[in-house]
Amino acid sequence: MIDDILLIKKLGFNMVRKHAKVENLRWYHHCDRLGLLVWQDMVSGGRKPFQPIMSGPLFLKGFTVPDSLYHLLGSQDEQYRKDFEAQLTEMIHTLYNCTSIAMWVIFNEGWGQFDAQRMLGLVRSLDGSRTIDPTSGWYDQKIGGFSSRHVYFKAYRHTPDPLGRVVILSEFGGYAYREEGHDDQEEIFGYKKFFDRKAFADAFFDLYADQVVPAKQKGLAASVYTQFSDVQQELNGLVTFDRLSVKIDEVIALQVAALLLGAQE
Repeated sequence: MIDDILLIKKLGFNMVRKHAKVENLRWYHHCDRLGLLVWQDMVSGGRKPFQPIMSGPLFLKGFTVPDSLYHLLGSQDEQYRKDFEAQLTEMIHTLYNCTSIAMWVIFNEGWGQFDAQRMLGLVRSLDGSRTIDPTSGWYDQKIGGFSSRHVYFKAYRHTPDPLGRVVILSEFGGYAYREEGHDDQEEIFGYKKFFDRKAFADAFFDLYADQVVPAKQKGLAASVYTQFSDVQQELNGLVTFDRLSVKIDEVIALQVAALLLGAQE
């Protein structure tokens, strides 16, 4: 855990979005101690969402549905909704005193999403001290303080939120490059694939230089690269699954961090 956190900081990052899981309390302790911010997701739930509803936002700008239509988003089971609410409450109570946590993320990309307005009110009542992203990625219900965007298959071009909310790029990148001998997966999954270490590094740098830095200059408040490490099913990490090889050169990562620090509004 400590090695991961130190490597994340060494590569110039100051925050981790803890997505799809809740960590052991010891992990948060080390984030507190070593100085790494955390955006904490509630674990996604629900049934398998209805297609093509879940793919719509990837290809149709502004595509959305009301999250009161439970069956479209896989949240039609009443017991699931009760369990989600209870476990969301328990997660916040459990992690409340972890000083590294800067944001609660309630729903991700519509997976099992329901009643986001009410869930936002619940989280605010449990913890009024932190920022909250009620709907990360899509199925924005035009609530809360953030316009939270996920962009993978096209270039990110920044536009202000019509409602005046803070714009965050809460997922992007996902570039895949496999270093042989560090995983046992049959297929490479990533949003863009590279087969050469230099090409991977150049693309990572250009992604920030051409898209993220100009977006920051226009008002983008935060960005979350997908992702730190290779995981089961995905080889789009900056470090291999076994942690024995860092796929992105440290000098490139630090050049990107310097670009971001120097990009003023």
